[in-house]
Amino acid sequence: MLETIRNNPLLLLLLLMTGTAIVGAASLWRLRSEWALFQEWRAAGMPMPAQPLTTATNNASAALFDVTPLAGAGRALKNPPADFRAINSYIKTHRAGDPYTIPLGWQHLHNGEADLLTAQLVGDVNHILITGQSDAGKDNAVMSMFLALATIHRPQQVQFCVIDGKGLDWATWTNKAHTWRVALDPESIAPAMAAISAERKRRGTLLLAAGVAKWDEYQGNDLPLLVVFISELSLLEDATKASELAAWLNSELSAGRAFGIRFIIGTQNASNFSTRWRGQIGLFLAGFQPSRSADEPNTGFSTHELESIGAVPPSQLPAPPVGAGVFTAVQGRSAYTVRASFLPSQHRAWVLATLPNKPPKPQPRPAPTTVDTTLLALLHSGQPIPIAEETCSGAIAHSEGIKASVASSIVACSSSALVSVDDPDTTLVVAADVVPPDEQRRILDAARAATSRRQVSLKLYESTGGQKYTWVQLVCDAAGLLQKGGAQ
Repeated sequence: MLETIRNNPLLLLLLLMTGTAIVGAASLWRLRSEWALFQEWRAAGMPMPAQPLTTATNNASAALFDVTPLAGAGRALKNPPADFRAINSYIKTHRAGDPYTIPLGWQHLHNGEADLLTAQLVGDVNHILITGQSDAGKDNAVMSMFLALATIHRPQQVQFCVIDGKGLDWATWTNKAHTWRVALDPESIAPAMAAISAERKRRGTLLLAAGVAKWDEYQGNDLPLLVVFISELSLLEDATKASELAAWLNSELSAGRAFGIRFIIGTQNASNFSTRWRGQIGLFLAGFQPSRSADEPNTGFSTHELESIGAVPPSQLPAPPVGAGVFTAVQGRSAYTVRASFLPSQHRAWVLATLPNKPPKPQPRPAPTTVDTTLLALLHSGQPIPIAEETCSGAIAHSEGIKASVASSIVACSSSALVSVDDPDTTLVVAADVVPPDEQRRILDAARAATSRRQVSLKLYESTGGQKYTWVQLVCDAAGLLQKGGAQ
């Protein structure tokens, strides 16, 4: 057959033209598919960039897969799509029934096609350790995970906490409705750790009150999955003692699964950290390491064990920048080598712009423009303020920085109401310095429909002690509600 073609120029030309037509048709089909995807995103509200993203990401074929494996990286793709739309489309098409799906990276299949390896943060893996030397692409990989979660799930379904402390990669997430907390400097790391522990305890109280043992069984819509990303573990060690960090990690990781909290922990090398908390890791994403001794701490398997299950050990992966984004993913005794898509910063900003922002914070009420001139005159005169027959020591008057406890006939004082000079439109029964006005209103509303103060405190604060119960007592005493002698 080859000899016949060689001796027949017309047949050769015909075959070349046919092949060109087939390739052209395939390219056209891919371009049309890409255009349809582009139109879908634009119809869904994707903002169009003022300038082209880049030569790579602005090309209509940028999301097409180059299924060639990267040399030395197992089946990891040499050039994954640098377009988030490819990731989003794959998850919606192939993982539509799997909630909280995250992309891990692209791999070459035996049939010559490319596949996106994914994981689920509910019902699949709980906590993730992502490692690799500098420029291995850890933050970029996690950014793709967060974008995938946020573009599919509402803020009421998933929230993010980022402890970065080494740069501004995550600063643009601060004002997003999906963002619970962002710590961008070393000084904010310890408070963020404390906030996570407090949130875990709060969730435990809510689950206990709901009569369920774990977050998966909770039926309310007020406990979104909380995904915590620690960008560099060594920064937490700098913010606290090594022994305290190990104890904190072990406590939060072991309990977090039941309370709807997932951790993604990043570090260059896990070799120098406690092995206790690493037992809570369900998925290892290990990038390049310069030494074989680092293979086991970062994957849970020795170099020989990784090779025996067909994985590429981290010490044998291509070093960055050639191997940036390449990770050996290990879950149980399954291992794959994949490459995460590199999303340029402008492209990430483009996708991030589609996510909802946090609602604007309420502006503080402006200071009143008018005040009681008689009271002002008395306060500035230095003269004694007239005392009413019925005295009250709870009213607090404020004016131009002056704070004075008064018992006067000018500021009406009775068992039913106090007038706040700071906010003359609001009637209070206790001074605002003692019980916040909003809390007073809540207590009064609840007390009118309750039979005891304990009932009010349980309804509003889920407790019958402490400062909140004292608020209930003070407000009820001042308003003459639920007086002692009845059920308390």
